[in-house]
Amino acid sequence: MKYILPLILLSWLTACQTPWLPSKAAERQIIQTLKDETRYFCERNLRKWEGQWSHASYTSKMYAGDTDFVVFSGWETIRQNTVDHIREHPEPIAVPEVEADYHIEYFGKTAWVFYTKKIPKGMAREARFMVQEKGVWKIARMQTIYVLTEQHQGSHL
Repeated sequence: MKYILPLILLSWLTACQTPWLPSKAAERQIIQTLKDETRYFCERNLRKWEGQWSHASYTSKMYAGDTDFVVFSGWETIRQNTVDHIREHPEPIAVPEVEADYHIEYFGKTAWVFYTKKIPKGMAREARFMVQEKGVWKIARMQTIYVLTEQHQGSHL
């Protein structure tokens, strides 16, 4: 009998909860973060590129393709890899035009973003895990899987 009242209250509270629905502003902010991260990388603007990423220890980046699989774990490793890449390739590159149909799944102050984009050798399936830090959406996981066309199978990306 002593458990009935708490169960009734819990049931009532659960029934009264409304699901969290993200605003269109959240969607725009997430997509803008993704676009800015790409743009700043292409411009070789390390400071602004860093601003699009969470600097948490759980941050990670993964690339996979026909013959490649690379994972970077932790913010410092991701940052150093980018610093090394920019040193080796210091010239800015053109920001790619990407037509993407973003699919975003929200989980409170986190979200998964999925999309596919065309690349010169085929296409890339992208996934980003986003976290909201102090009201700003940041990338916490970048996952890119390259799907190469037949003529590019076996080539190094």
